[in-house]
Amino acid sequence: MTTKSVRLIDLARAASVSIATASQVMNGSGRVAEQTRERVLETARRLDYRPNALARSVASGRSNTIGILAENAVGAFCMPVLVGVNRALTDVDLASTLYDAQHDGKQRREHVRRLQSRHVDGVVVIGEGSDFVSASVSHDFSGPVVYAFSRSDEADDLCTLPDDAYAGGLAAEHFASIGRTRVAHVTAEASRASVRDRAHGLRAGLESRGLSLVEPVRHGDFTREWGFTAAKAIIADGVDCDAIFAGNDEIAVGLHAQLLAAGIRVPEDIAIIGVDNKAGQAGVTETLLTTIDLRFEVVGSAAVELVAAKLAGDEVSTTLVPGALVPGRSTLGGAPTPRSLVVEALLG
Repeated sequence: MTTKSVRLIDLARAASVSIATASQVMNGSGRVAEQTRERVLETARRLDYRPNALARSVASGRSNTIGILAENAVGAFCMPVLVGVNRALTDVDLASTLYDAQHDGKQRREHVRRLQSRHVDGVVVIGEGSDFVSASVSHDFSGPVVYAFSRSDEADDLCTLPDDAYAGGLAAEHFASIGRTRVAHVTAEASRASVRDRAHGLRAGLESRGLSLVEPVRHGDFTREWGFTAAKAIIADGVDCDAIFAGNDEIAVGLHAQLLAAGIRVPEDIAIIGVDNKAGQAGVTETLLTTIDLRFEVVGSAAVELVAAKLAGDEVSTTLVPGALVPGRSTLGGAPTPRSLVVEALLG
């Protein structure tokens, strides 16, 4: 049986007020006596009154919709950012419309035109990491545009990004807390912003504790194969280290596998920390690796917070989201569980 929705006139009658007063209370506008306001709100809760979104949109001159432009929606870390965006939009009662450019410039331009035709109140552009640079579309919209998990090629555009320097600092702090004093760093290309920032955070964190980085920093790429290769080089060069900070979890897995194959114990001889919490993103809670979770969902929700703040007329700035350490056996040791043995076999 279909339940008839409660109209504004029904609410006004039940609360013994005029339609104008009921509308002012539900819209948070006008001057209404506190006692009257409370009576209307209580009546609205009792009747389960739900304001007509289309009517509110027409009255306010806003669509109450935020456009989401993903550069590549199926990218490895786009989904948790997108989840964070949508959860935050729900919290502020805004709808969304999503377009996926799929790294296609023509599609991207068409999606921008479609978002313009929908008169969205603001836009969140979702990229693919701190090293990704999106072409700015800020001048194509009258409302605020925020770049989540991406930089913009316009320096003044608002962004929300993982705090990569903080991630490096977390690694230094954890290594120091477990008594490691000779920390090496194996990472990707030195030209990447994320690589530079994580290395800076690691070095600063070690120096603040009276420790120094084992040189040289080894640069390759963000692959497991590079982790294998780097571990072989560390062994062949006789590098004296008792800990390695890996540029990401893929490198860390490669390091882990090759060190074990060479008879070097992890973490007893060399402890390893990765970045990304890749297992956690896949829902695995029994963690082989100690890793830095960059909190992609928070990066997404922070972008919505910036859009909402700009719509409210507040002054805002680019947001860096601090990560969180996820402890695992690659630094703390401990006996593997049957499930984690399966996970390790798949990772290896």
